[in-house]
Amino acid sequence: MGTVFKDIRYAARTLRRSPGFTIAAVLTLALGIGANTAVFSVVNGVVLRPLPYPDPERLVFIGWDYGQFESTSETVFKFAYIREHSRVFEGVSTLQFWETELGTAEVPDEVSGFRVSEDFFRVNGVQPVLGRPFLPEEDIPGGPRVVVLGHDIWRTRFDSDPNILGASVRLGGEPYTVVGVMPAGFSFAENPRSDDFFVPFQLDPDPGDARMDHFIRARIRPGVSLDQVRADLLAVSRQFKADHPELDRENESGIGARLWTYGDIFVGGLERTLWVLFGAVGFVLLIACANVANLLLARSTSRRREMAIRAAVGAGRGRIAAQLLAESLLLTSIAAAAGLLLGVWGVDGLLALAPNWLPRMEEIGLDGRVLAFTIGMAAVTGTVFGLAAAWHAYRTDLNSSLRDGGMRQASSRAGVRVRSAFVAAQAGLAVVLLTGAGLLIGSFYRLQSVNLGFDPEGVMAVAFGRTPPEYQAEGRIWEFQRQLLERIQRTPGVASAAATSALPLRGQLNFPMTVVGRPDATKENVQWRLIGPGYFQTMRTPIVRGREFTEHDDAQATPVAIINETFARKYFGEENPIGQRIDIGTVGGQELIPDFDDPERVIVGIVADTRAMTLEAEPQEIMYTPRAQEPALGAILAEYVGMGGLVIRTQGATSVAPAVRAAIRDLDPRLPAPEF
Repeated sequence: MGTVFKDIRYAARTLRRSPGFTIAAVLTLALGIGANTAVFSVVNGVVLRPLPYPDPERLVFIGWDYGQFESTSETVFKFAYIREHSRVFEGVSTLQFWETELGTAEVPDEVSGFRVSEDFFRVNGVQPVLGRPFLPEEDIPGGPRVVVLGHDIWRTRFDSDPNILGASVRLGGEPYTVVGVMPAGFSFAENPRSDDFFVPFQLDPDPGDARMDHFIRARIRPGVSLDQVRADLLAVSRQFKADHPELDRENESGIGARLWTYGDIFVGGLERTLWVLFGAVGFVLLIACANVANLLLARSTSRRREMAIRAAVGAGRGRIAAQLLAESLLLTSIAAAAGLLLGVWGVDGLLALAPNWLPRMEEIGLDGRVLAFTIGMAAVTGTVFGLAAAWHAYRTDLNSSLRDGGMRQASSRAGVRVRSAFVAAQAGLAVVLLTGAGLLIGSFYRLQSVNLGFDPEGVMAVAFGRTPPEYQAEGRIWEFQRQLLERIQRTPGVASAAATSALPLRGQLNFPMTVVGRPDATKENVQWRLIGPGYFQTMRTPIVRGREFTEHDDAQATPVAIINETFARKYFGEENPIGQRIDIGTVGGQELIPDFDDPERVIVGIVADTRAMTLEAEPQEIMYTPRAQEPALGAILAEYVGMGGLVIRTQGATSVAPAVRAAIRDLDPRLPAPEF
């Protein structure tokens, strides 16, 4: 160890005497190590880190394949049927997000949690750290109102009160008895921000309830393979169609029940993207290594005479190699420390650029695995550099190195060949990276060139948050949005503004539809958007034929609709759709949505196609109806998909976000701040 410390001290003095070389090598390696550390932190947090459940590979999601589309959520009736008839699961549970209010203050706390079935905690293998989970009798219609609190809200809102069990809290204005508290650091991967509380679902499996808002999670029995699970679900699907033919709609000719693993749901195609990105920054590190290797070899050439003298006075080749290895490891250790700092900044930058749906974003950061990865990179890199320099020193002809001019002679062959090999490798890696970068730039350019069907320049989108229960009353949401729009449109810098049930590229609502008088023109999942007057003007979406909605298209006026070009081409061909009628919610004369009876609507306009969900997907059929003509549906949507949002076109670089926040506070201070 004394020899090792001497080698390190000598290496430090040697590097200090060559500040130009040291700084260049450290910065080059630090950039490569930092980029790899940052990307590996994301890969580790999203892909490699295990889920916070026992045996997470046995946890799966169950949805339904409808032939034309797949749904990751289902009706309560199908959930109950699968739970009763499947034989490959230890348990089948369901959950639903619930945003509500906690407390009775004038401005109560905004909280979000889950409605869950009684066996949910058992299926997930997690139990409350304080108290108990739900009992079967608490999960029946009319059962007692009980709640399990999340650990964070127990700590912050109730001061970690150990006597909280049995206390009464108010959720959505109703009293609930606390029966448990979840462990610290626990969150469900579906939505890690929605773990303030858990309440029993108290489900009533009604076959007439067609709301597909229940997420089904199941735990596979030990020893059962995924293929066996899929076969069992296929048999259950066939039995379901045989038992309930009235629920077997035409486009349910697909597989039926559909299985997804956690990787499918939360990582999916993102895993391949992250590994490709990790490979790309790995190439960057290799290029940096090649650069530093060339610097070290050139430096070792300039030190050949020094090494020859040391050998002449008794230092063996192994001793010289150990000294060079110590210098290399010290150099890479310094670079690793700098790279780790760059990695921290890099993670913050990647998360700032990442979409907000990136799974497990809160878990991304530097941990023991990332630190071990960085140290391992530094150790391997330093060892390779040191061995390369030692090999070069080993090939040195001591006699020629001690003679005048020996440096020039000795460096003409072996050293040049090695450095040339590094240069060639560096050039090859650079070509690969440049080719990949060129492909990515091409893809980015093509995405930028996609015709969105609207002009996003100067448009601010406002997404509303949780919906208070009283807003689910008929017409309440539209009245609130109408008053809010009146205030916003008087704000300086606002050119126009309009309401919508779904913001562009943020979400969609699919409904069945039939063209009246055309039984062949029917579809069960047409995109439907409820919009206010001036929406197309605000978005600058061209009106191809007919007119836009006006203030006169209210609940007393003739029910109307506007369709997009894809809708017109598919269902009307060369025929003029203006004046034709559509029946939303009906297929083959049958109303598919319980308690929803929308009148036949006259088509009054055709608008240009827009990209509704992604830039890659081709435009689909979309139908638009006036927001003011759908008060009942607006209340239903508020309960399950929220209040929608606004689109605001501003003049120049004007920001109207403060004015929007102030207007919402004036109208209803209980509403959470909107998302812009």
